[in-house]
Amino acid sequence: MQILRPLALLLTLGLATPASAETDAVGALRLALAEAGRANWPEATRLAAQSSPVGADIIEWQRLRAGEGTLTEYEAFLARRPDWPGLPLLREKAETAVARSSTPARVLGWFGSHLPETGAGSLAVIRALQASGRTAEAEAEARRAWVNLPMTSADQTALFALYPGLTRLTTERLATMLWAREDAEARRLLPQVPADWQALARARLALMDRAEGVDALVRAVPEALASHPLLAHARADWRIAKDLWAEAAALMLDQSQNLDLLGQPEAWAKRRAQLARQMLREGDAKAAYRIAARHQLSGGADYADLEFLAGFIALRRLGDADTALRHFQHLEQAVGTPISVSRAKYWQGRALDAAKRPAEAQAAFQAAARHQTAYYGQLAAERLGQPLDPALLAPLNAADWRSRAFARSTVLEAGLLLLRVGDRTLGKRFLLHLAEGLGPEDLASLASLSLRINEPHVAVLLAKQGAERGIILPAAYFPLADLVPDSGLAVSRAFALAISRRESEFDPAARSSAGARGLMQLMPETAERMAKELGLPFDLANLTRDPAYNARLGSAYLAKLVDEFGPSVALVASGYNAGPGRPRRWITEFGDPRSDAVDVIDWVEMIPISETRTYVMRVSESLVIYRALLRGRPGPVRLTAELRG
Repeated sequence: MQILRPLALLLTLGLATPASAETDAVGALRLALAEAGRANWPEATRLAAQSSPVGADIIEWQRLRAGEGTLTEYEAFLARRPDWPGLPLLREKAETAVARSSTPARVLGWFGSHLPETGAGSLAVIRALQASGRTAEAEAEARRAWVNLPMTSADQTALFALYPGLTRLTTERLATMLWAREDAEARRLLPQVPADWQALARARLALMDRAEGVDALVRAVPEALASHPLLAHARADWRIAKDLWAEAAALMLDQSQNLDLLGQPEAWAKRRAQLARQMLREGDAKAAYRIAARHQLSGGADYADLEFLAGFIALRRLGDADTALRHFQHLEQAVGTPISVSRAKYWQGRALDAAKRPAEAQAAFQAAARHQTAYYGQLAAERLGQPLDPALLAPLNAADWRSRAFARSTVLEAGLLLLRVGDRTLGKRFLLHLAEGLGPEDLASLASLSLRINEPHVAVLLAKQGAERGIILPAAYFPLADLVPDSGLAVSRAFALAISRRESEFDPAARSSAGARGLMQLMPETAERMAKELGLPFDLANLTRDPAYNARLGSAYLAKLVDEFGPSVALVASGYNAGPGRPRRWITEFGDPRSDAVDVIDWVEMIPISETRTYVMRVSESLVIYRALLRGRPGPVRLTAELRG
């Protein structure tokens, strides 16, 4: 039975439709998805055919992304659904099918202007180029593939049969694989490279694997390669993992003198930030600054993070406002989201204030305060004495989605249909992909639709995606989700909402890799303990099935943290995210943020765990807005008071 597209949308919205239509369309797709999960593609395809055309193509999309199609099937799908998500992987999987084609024109036509991403695909292109008389291009592709692409033994044999001279590039390939942590491929290459490179590779692999006997392997590396960036990076990584902070700092500073000594500066970036923060905690602010500042990066998220860190150290530990300002200006040039722009402008304001440039500081704080959905924007507004922006409390003013052009999109239909069958993970993927191409008005309509069908999780994700592009939809960004009830909570509803927004983004069925479940991401052991203390029966399934139950247990645990730490969001949120032992230790190490003698903003910046540091910021900014939403008026911004308690 073929169901027309409007019916699929009606089904999704829960509007009146015959029971048989539910069985035929949604039920068939639900069964088909289950079979697809077992890789039973014939049965999944048969069942999906009883759904709608879009339902059938959802299964076809999954099948092709699993590498189960012919070239004709891949070509037909891409012609039919050129705007669906996940097409890069689909095209990559198609390369095996392309390799089976014996028609050079068809092979070259498939790849067009994009390069193969697999050994099989590259071999197909090389042979097609050779057959077309384009020998120089074929040889160039062979060189690129051998140096950069993952490749099976069979692919390698076939490539060397065509170009035996590629062996001279094997050392370069080994370096690429080692940087990429393609360790199995690197080990396979060892017999093909000179002895000195074998020694370097074995030492690096052992260091990165934390294997025994690394000292002997490092000593075995010839002097000519002893300072190679691949080995130096692995040694620094090993030392940090072993808490040999001073030794790691000395090595990293030696290698950070220029780009060549680092090799790939982006590979060092995360450890660099970790090491700089550790040296700062140990009281060596000068070393911490040098480590952070000498990153040799030219852009990207790690560049922004390290420029911020260098600026923070210069301002708050070295008292060098001018140097700090330069770093915060570099940060601003590298970012574009409200969170990051407000961070750059707020700290520019702090640096300018320290440099006795009050008018410029005021302007910087005003620029930061334009982004009051973000932590630093709220700090800036508080510093200026500005109330919370009333626009953040306004309802979502959006045109009905049916009037928008995207209402005809099969991407929308697929996303809504998947939500209807209960696959929130796939459903939101389609809707977020659709949102990437929408302007402010369309995005507002899609977010409004998500709230209408009681999917605040999707609405939050859409709003976050919009914020990345400068589109702010406050009612979707901070939804008053009914999943968090008005009563039965051991803490304020505003606090429970703020925690839930950060923990699960209001996905009641969320599960973390660590085992946390549901709206407030409770570990089963913690939930069981809270249920016992509340005199409630413990039901593991209810943690992801009943959001009110999850919220009641989660708020009880939150209340226990409030009992210990008081109303300090910096401490309570840290304890909820990292366990209460961590903030207890940090009080000892960095001081008590509840005390007037401790700068609570600096205290948050000193939190050693990046996830927890960000967590505190996101929860506290949400709490300010949820308190205002629930009282129905903006009022002054008191973020520092929330942090301190």
